Amino acid sequence: MPNQGRSGRSRALVNIATGEVHELLEPEAEGAPRRSYAFGGRHGQFSFERVLAMLAADSGITGNEFRLFFYCGIMTYNGKGGATAVEAADFLGLTPQATRRMAKKLAEHKMLLVADVIGRTIKYRVTPHIISSLSGREQSEEAAAYHLPTLPGRPAQRRRA
Repeated sequence: MPNQGRSGRSRALVNIATGEVHELLEPEAEGAPRRSYAFGGRHGQFSFERVLAMLAADSGITGNEFRLFFYCGIMTYNGKGGATAVEAADFLGLTPQATRRMAKKLAEHKMLLVADVIGRTIKYRVTPHIISSLSGREQSEEAAAYHLPTLPGRPAQRRRA
């Protein structure tokens, strides 16, 4: 008699030694509907260690450069494949010249990658070493194709073998 007259979710548990089947009823809390974790929009992940290093006082990254970095990161995985300096400047409320200068600085340190060049317009995307919206395998394959990013205010660290 599975779940007759009771509210909740039932599961069948099997004792592998005897083959006996038991029903486990997980009652729902009265008056509290199940919480939905389906937040709107696409999700991604980022490296806590690298983002905290970017936020540090000695990183050499300004607040506007950090905003530009995350804007390009979101546009990379939002179906646009990245963002140009003019698009970022319009959205962030900055001048296109300053945004180009910041994007060039972040690209020199391999935090932003050049996704596309059309004439003099450069589309930047974020490095998969810091932000990604891919599966773990896809992210590691993509990250293997690029050098590790460095921070402008810190000397490049050598990897130990």
